[in-house]
Amino acid sequence: MSPPEILVLPTYRAPQRGLLSLLPTKWVPYAELMRLGKPFGTMGIYFPYLFGTLFAACIARPTIAPNALLNTNLVLLLAAFMLRSVGCTWNDIVDRDLDRQVARCRLRPMARGAVSPRNAHIFTAAQCLVWLAILAQVSARCLFYAVPLVVLVGVYPFSKRVTHYAQVVLGFTLTWGLLIGCVALGVEPMDMASEETAAALVCLYASFVIWTVIYDTVYAYQDVKDDVKAGVKSMAVRYRHNAKPMLSFLAAVQVGLLVSTGVLMGAGVVYFLGACICSALSLALMIWKVNLGEPDSCWWWFSNGALLVGGAIFAGFVGEYSNRLAAV
Repeated sequence: MSPPEILVLPTYRAPQRGLLSLLPTKWVPYAELMRLGKPFGTMGIYFPYLFGTLFAACIARPTIAPNALLNTNLVLLLAAFMLRSVGCTWNDIVDRDLDRQVARCRLRPMARGAVSPRNAHIFTAAQCLVWLAILAQVSARCLFYAVPLVVLVGVYPFSKRVTHYAQVVLGFTLTWGLLIGCVALGVEPMDMASEETAAALVCLYASFVIWTVIYDTVYAYQDVKDDVKAGVKSMAVRYRHNAKPMLSFLAAVQVGLLVSTGVLMGAGVVYFLGACICSALSLALMIWKVNLGEPDSCWWWFSNGALLVGGAIFAGFVGEYSNRLAAV
């Protein structure tokens, strides 16, 4: 009988290329906490901000000027970057014991002991203050909506310990940026001009919650085997034997909510073509093509699939805004 094969896991190596390789050695663990070497994740945080501003621009009277829309989004993009850094750092603090049991996460700074819990907490608080300061540059009213978001960000890492539906918690957390995007352009979510626009915002919010659930479940499939062993809960674990039917159902609901949003806000053909038809095709392609048993495929479709769907919704909203601007 041959001896059992021993799995040798790689040890940590300092970054040899990219931005992190240029930083002083002592800064690298903090840059890793912020995920500076993986900037894509910022888009997942930014999309709700972006679509909140575009929704506000479509319904606001008088019409919001393009330069105001652009300038606001540039600031919100920076805010999204900082919020993502806050969330990743806090997640690593809370999950450091679990991360040591997951191959993909075991070399993160907190898991490998490169940053002390005390310093990580201070770093998190400092980043949070920077994020709030950035939002204050847009509108002081944004800070009112930032407080619940801080609570949601704080709660999320604990949810995967008590429920398989942590992706739903994450969905409500990330989508809160939709409300901040509206407020940033002076559209108050709690005081909409009509019942129809209020209902449209609710449908849009729900659609983005579901969208987050879809792409984060695909992301979670990278670690599903380790998560089962470690006792980490997620929708990937809960539906690991029938994931694609579940994802397909959620995609259909998301598209239905986007259609409802367009109907309630009186959108034109361009919105429905981009935000509904093209996003439906993008979701269908992602769910069909992703190999949930292959981590590399999960990562590729998590990142690129999210961009495809987000790009389609963006095109629909930009087309709707352009049409309304031209009609003024």
